[in-house]
Amino acid sequence: MNRRLVLAAAPLAAAVALAAIAGATGPARAPARADDRDTQGASTYADAPHLEQAHRIADRALAFLAAHMRTNGSLERVNGSYFPSVASTALAALAFMANGHTADEGTDRYGPQVRLMLDWLLTQAQSTPCQCEKVPGAHVVVKIFDPGFNGSQLHEHGYATWALAMAYGMSFGADNEFQRTRLKTVLQGAVHALERCQATQGGWMYTLDAGQSDHEGSVTVTALQALRAAKEAGLRVDAGRIKAAIEYLGRLQVSKGDDPNYGGFRYRESGDVGENRVSFALTAASIASLNETGDYDSKFVDRGIAYMRQKDPLTAQVFEPPRWPWYERLYATQAYFQYRDLRHFRQWYPRLVEVTAAAQQGDGGFDDSEFGGIYATATAALTLAVPFGWLPTFQR
Repeated sequence: MNRRLVLAAAPLAAAVALAAIAGATGPARAPARADDRDTQGASTYADAPHLEQAHRIADRALAFLAAHMRTNGSLERVNGSYFPSVASTALAALAFMANGHTADEGTDRYGPQVRLMLDWLLTQAQSTPCQCEKVPGAHVVVKIFDPGFNGSQLHEHGYATWALAMAYGMSFGADNEFQRTRLKTVLQGAVHALERCQATQGGWMYTLDAGQSDHEGSVTVTALQALRAAKEAGLRVDAGRIKAAIEYLGRLQVSKGDDPNYGGFRYRESGDVGENRVSFALTAASIASLNETGDYDSKFVDRGIAYMRQKDPLTAQVFEPPRWPWYERLYATQAYFQYRDLRHFRQWYPRLVEVTAAAQQGDGGFDDSEFGGIYATATAALTLAVPFGWLPTFQR
């Protein structure tokens, strides 16, 4: 059963110069939701004292992102050993949308920026005709990634697809039939690219090449979340591909009861010791992705949440510093928030706000030595917005 809502934005006007939005007002806060009650009948999460602080932190982060936006909608590099420009811009667009900002520049402070980021992502789409028999009639394969980034094509493509699917579901381009059709064509082609590069085992690997045999968990959750976002926005998605990915994630979970990592998710099905590693981050991402498919209370989810509670770096006094803190916090926040018992989220979120506030710099940004300040700031603002209620992906 689809438990999500697709939001509708106001009609969109033409993009205007960035300077035109100076001094405009921001969006109203998301309303409290009456169904945010756990099994113990506690008060709604909207009563949480940390929620207003989270809004303030996110607002400063969005101002930082806006200050580092180029006139074409892309974002400047801010530190970091690598700069995944497509993924960073996609995450930034998601952060703005998750904080209640739409591409309607007529009423929204950041409307022009949101529209420009989405337009820039569309310009990064690489489209080629496809003759495969999987899809009837003329169709294309669309890949969205920065050719100059030597990291994961699929992570870039997956985040871009997620962002564009959210925008499509929130009526981006509703006032422009050509733009709306273009966005749908790009999204449908992006979905087809993901379908074509899925391994027969059900997982994905770092490239977007068709017919791959290799696969691992971290990119699989990115691909699965993108496919589900596209499906819920009304795009055609092969249900068999999603089913295969769910089964693949199930095989990654440690299921032996006497294993100290019982309930956690492995990086790969097989391989050397390093590739079989189990982590809090990958477990959180796997649970969040299963939630996206409508699985909120299976044995896989229950086991995964139990593992997360034992290994939680914010609430369980686990002192090993995470390698990718922004990544794991994004998915852990989703996993806890979607779980049927919100007590775990009520413990997690105040600590998340506390550590995020401590990490925020004077200019409102955040840092990540590997992928840079844009990625870190966008992900931090997106993570804080999980309970705000704006982004369809995050709605309970």
